[in-house]
This record gives sequence, structure tokens and C-alpha cells, in this order.
Amino acid sequence: MPADDCKGAPTVQTPLPASVPAASPPAASRPRLSDLARLFHGSQDMGSLAVAGLFVLALVAFLRFAEAIVLPVVLAVLFYFLLKPAVMALQRLHIPRPLGAVLILAVVIGAFVTALSTLQDPAREFLTKAPESVRKLEGKVREILRRVEQLTRSQTGENAEVNNDTPPTKGFDLSEKVLSYGTLIYTASFLTGFLETIVLLYFLLAAGDRFLETVVGALPGQSGKDEAVAIVNDVQHSISRYLVTVAGINSCVGLIVAAAMLVLGMPNPVLWGVVAAILNFMPYFGPLTVFSVLVLAGLLSFESVGQALLPAAVYACVHAVESNLVTPSILGRRLTLNPLIIFLALMFWTWLWGIAGALLSVPLLMMFKILCDHTPTLAPIGELLAGRTPSAAAMPR
Repeated sequence: MPADDCKGAPTVQTPLPASVPAASPPAASRPRLSDLARLFHGSQDMGSLAVAGLFVLALVAFLRFAEAIVLPVVLAVLFYFLLKPAVMALQRLHIPRPLGAVLILAVVIGAFVTALSTLQDPAREFLTKAPESVRKLEGKVREILRRVEQLTRSQTGENAEVNNDTPPTKGFDLSEKVLSYGTLIYTASFLTGFLETIVLLYFLLAAGDRFLETVVGALPGQSGKDEAVAIVNDVQHSISRYLVTVAGINSCVGLIVAAAMLVLGMPNPVLWGVVAAILNFMPYFGPLTVFSVLVLAGLLSFESVGQALLPAAVYACVHAVESNLVTPSILGRRLTLNPLIIFLALMFWTWLWGIAGALLSVPLLMMFKILCDHTPTLAPIGELLAGRTPSAAAMPR
């Protein structure tokens, strides 16, 4: 039949036999079993991620509201890592560990009390003269502003006189009752936390590795126990070396700053050295605080602007040499951290525990990095904390 004659004929659909399968939808629109498995696996990952996120939030809330309990424990652990080499040295001299812990704590407490008694009078004098110093500084600032205003008026052609009879401000008049009550509460809280830290530190130093042996003894299998002991010992050694090194560097910075302030004629040079050494544990904000306070103290102590800014300039040079040359060369690349991670850790711990958290932010971050470096599963996190791309060997299998 010709093709033209078939145009009007009805179309007859012949049913397919039962043995012939119907036409399947295109492969692009047909769900495959592997896609469903991948989707199910992704939902499991999302569930695990959600559980981990909830755990982190619960941990942060616990650290926030249990500061009075957790902070002494953290301080005791840090000082344990710092003082453990000294106790081990006494033990090698056949001095029992409990007695060695008592001797080390006696030396530490004695040095702490001596430092407080030495710095008490300069600190009290500085705080007593603070309102007067602020009024004096305010007068200098007002004089500078008056001169700037006179210069501006002379340039614009205005002849209006500047009123120099502005009454001085009254300073910072605080109620003695409120101040004494707040000081009493702070002192009681400080003494309580100090005693708790000392007691916990003694138990850690005196017990040695017995607590670790007890925990490891609960692990199944001898190979797992040996591996856990090796990892923990390595972590302890690395953390102790880091804390001892950083404490020594900051102490040297304090001595240099105190000597420089003495040569420059700054009042209370020992106080400035101690402040510089302590705040050097706090990245970014610590050196900035010392620099700003030295600028103010210089302006209050000297008449010449150049001489007043010299102490802060000397401290800035000392800090620049320490942070860019001394510390990296001593610690090495293995114990370096990403500056962005340091800043985020500083923000987090300052929000969590205030000034104490700011001082502990870098040591805690470094402890976590050392733990990650010695744990194969957490090795990529340690690489990221150091600011390096995780290597293929460090990626978990």
C-alpha cells in the first residue's frame, strides 16, 4: 500500500507478550539502588553530625556554667605538665614522689607569695594615684584640644575666644562600701580557687602515672594498652616541653622589660616586667594592653613626648623580636599555630572564662593540637590548626 494511503488509517497497538518487559524510563530519571544507598548513607552522616553538634553545645554550656569547678582542674593539669619535669628530677635523686611534690609546691607558693608582697606596694601606689593621673592626663588632652581649636579658628578667621575655665571633672569617685564589698568577694573567690588548684596539683604530682595506669588497665587487649600508654606519655612529654619553653621565654621577656624600664627611668620597673611576662601568654590583646598602658604611664611620668613614648617603643621592639625570631626558632614549625585559629580561640575562651580564659587560650589550643598530632584519626585537625594542608598520610583511612 502506498504511503499516502496509510495516513488516514487507524493506528492499531499490538500488546506485547508477557515475556517482553515494558519500556523503562530514561536512565537519567530512574532512581538507582546506589543513589538510594548514598542518600541513606548521607542521612546517617547528617545524623552523626547533628549529634556531634549537640554534644559540642552541651560541652560549651557545661564549661560556661561549671567554671568554678572546671577552671581549677584545668589550671592544676597545666601546672602538672609544667612542674612534672622538676618532680621527676627529684625522683631521680632518690627523693620520694610525694615529698618531691611537697618541695616543688613549697617553692612555687613561696615564689608566688614573695612576688605578691614585692609588687603589692607598687601596685597599690599605682592604683591610688590612678584618679589623679587620669585627671592629669585629661588636663593634657584638654590642652591639646584647646590648641587644635585655636589653630582651627585662626585658619577659619574666627576671633571667638576659647573658654579655658572649664571646670575639671571629679574623676572616678567610687563608693568605698561597694568597692570593699566587691574586693572581699573577689578575694574570697580567688583564695578558694587557689586552694582547690593547689590541692589538685599536689594529688597529680604525688600520684604520678598511677591514675593513667588505672585508666589504661580498663582497656581491652594488651596491644591497645601499650599503644595508649605510648601515646599519652608522648603527649605529656610534648606538652611539658612546650609549657616549660614558653614560660622560660616569657620570663626572659619580663626580665628584659624590667631592665629596660629601669634604665629609662620608669617608676616601678619590676611591676612592668611582671605585667609584660604574664600578659605575654595572651596573644594579640596582651602585648597591645602592655603597649597602651606603657604609653599612658610614659605620658604621666615624663614631660617630653618623645621620652614618654620611648618605654612603649622599647617594649614593642622586644615583643617583635620575641614573637618573630626567638619563639619560632625555639619551638620550631611543629609547634606553630595558625594565627586565625589563635584569634578565634582567644575570642572563645575570653567569652567563656574572661581573663583567665584569655591567658589559657593558647596553652589549651596547643595541648589539643599535640593530642591531634599523636592520634592518627585526629591528625588532619592538627594539620589544619597549624595552617597546613592535611597530607595524604595524615588523612584517616
